[in-house]
Amino acid sequence: MDIVDSQAHLGPGGAAEMVAALDALGIASVLIDEWWMGTPGHPYYGVGKGGEAIRTTSPTAELAEWTYPGRFSHLIRVDQRDPELYNVVKLARDCPNVRALRVSPGMTRADLKSFADGDMECIFSAADDFGFPIFIQIAGNTDLLAPYLQKFPDVRVIICHCGMPPGKLLWPIFAQMEGLPDSQDYWGKVGAEPISEAFDKVLRIADHPNVALKWAHAPTMFDAGGFPNEGSRPFLRKALDAFGAERVMWASDVSANQTGESWAELIFSIRNDPGLSESEKEHVLGRTARNWLNWEKS
Repeated sequence: MDIVDSQAHLGPGGAAEMVAALDALGIASVLIDEWWMGTPGHPYYGVGKGGEAIRTTSPTAELAEWTYPGRFSHLIRVDQRDPELYNVVKLARDCPNVRALRVSPGMTRADLKSFADGDMECIFSAADDFGFPIFIQIAGNTDLLAPYLQKFPDVRVIICHCGMPPGKLLWPIFAQMEGLPDSQDYWGKVGAEPISEAFDKVLRIADHPNVALKWAHAPTMFDAGGFPNEGSRPFLRKALDAFGAERVMWASDVSANQTGESWAELIFSIRNDPGLSESEKEHVLGRTARNWLNWEKS
């Protein structure tokens, strides 16, 4: 089976160790979101007025792609405040190993309001011009995507982390990152939303054909920690019924896994799921990512 992990973090260094793990686990390729876990946000530099906009770089991923052809590609995080946003995306278009853009408006209320106000249309426009899909971390607010999906029907949008709001393991992190006096109260209430109700909202966005779902952090999002993550399986079944297997892709995000499963356990929770057909497993574990990211197997 051609297995593609559609999100892992890497850097600085670590590519050789990751390749050894890929070989042991039978993973063909990994999409890297270079985000140094010990120094959140790095590597990047500030641009624009007062350096308020973030322009990320991917030195570890680029070196890994040259060193191990076919095993790695990466995405780039983009900021709508970047005065050279269009050119940043244009340059990325010319890099053979950049597969997608990524935005994360779901992390703070200010960013969510900015997204709802249409401030990220410039990113979607650039993605449209240069043929990039966009990964988006929207934290349960999938309804806010509808105007973008309608205005940019040719842009492929992939919803990160099952589209879910932060649950009991994640909401304290969101509150800390936002850092406002009422953040603990606000995000605590968000994290207490019933799981089934939150996921029903996600499923409604499947009516738009240009949106897919990244099945990442499912053990965390569905309170289903511990291999084989059986508690998440009914929700995966609903996702496949709503989106179709050709619009659901798996990601381990093993470098930031709050529930502690190993990389192998995260794979085999899907491979051993008795409720999935072999075709569905092939799509979720690799084929969907290949198709949506325009990434042919080497």
